[in-house]
Amino acid sequence: MQMAITFLALVAGLVFSLAVALLTEELIFGQVFRLFFASARVKRQRVEIKSHEQR
Repeated sequence: MQMAITFLALVAGLVFSLAVALLTEELIFGQVFRLFFASARVKRQRVEIKSHEQR
């Protein structure tokens, strides 16, 4: 049981560390989340353009 708790604490620490690093990078440079969501925005724009062309 102690191994499981240790493992969970380790994973939680790693996830928290990654979250803080991403937040810090986003505040300084502001580029990470644009990369993640850019493809979704492009797809949405293509769908909107196609729907306007069909009218």
